[in-house]
Amino acid sequence: MTHLNLYSWMLLLSLYWLQATSQTLGKQKVQGSDCSDIWKRDLNSPSGIYTIKPVGAYASFQVFCEMTATGGWTMIQKHNGEDGLSFDQTWANYEKGFGSLGGEHWLGLGYIYRLTQQKRRPCTLHISLGDFAGNEAYAEYGPFSVGDGKDFYKLSAGTYSGTAGDGFRGDIGTKATNQHGSYFSSWDQPHDGCHPVCSIGSLLYQSCSSYQNSGWWFNACGTTNLNGDWHSPPNNMYWMSSLSWSTWRPYESLKFSKMYLIYN
Repeated sequence: MTHLNLYSWMLLLSLYWLQATSQTLGKQKVQGSDCSDIWKRDLNSPSGIYTIKPVGAYASFQVFCEMTATGGWTMIQKHNGEDGLSFDQTWANYEKGFGSLGGEHWLGLGYIYRLTQQKRRPCTLHISLGDFAGNEAYAEYGPFSVGDGKDFYKLSAGTYSGTAGDGFRGDIGTKATNQHGSYFSSWDQPHDGCHPVCSIGSLLYQSCSSYQNSGWWFNACGTTNLNGDWHSPPNNMYWMSSLSWSTWRPYESLKFSKMYLIYN
């Protein structure tokens, strides 16, 4: 067989594989509007990756569902350093999502918007946190939603409950730390309160996203950043760019964060 014929066969096989993959993806069955809906249809559904189509959405997409004894939780973020995933991403990547649904990932602002804007399906944001000493805490906000892309996915965090402290509202009386109502920012599209600059002591910077190496709902800059850099011990203290929830563990880069949407 000549090199040309071998190349032609390889090309044909590649085209066949792409066509078969496309057909398979196109035929994926929608299994529910979200993980809670899937769980209610089958209480024995295992945790894993499912294809969903939120109420009012134009297209289906995949999510990781954490199936618990009381319902299905739709994961929108997982950050634990195991995959070495960088969360220092562009606006376009934060919109469409990145990482692996079975591991570290950010689902995507466009998908989160669809999930939080379902008619007659209000949701609660559940945040699970852990430190390197083995301690865990959580924060819940309900109702929870984000605006659309034209509004830069504005954060609406409802009433807080939990054990990690109200990180989204930060220090009471300090406006700059209140991230409720903030717009999402990335290093290439900052929508934070740094106009013209933010400062910590004598340090000046123009963007919280650039300063903290991630995309997040910053407000000059705030007390939380679950998309910050992951740092392992003994180098997990006193980083401005860390995976942080300062109302629970000030000055400490956490071991993990997981963010879920829960529906009644």
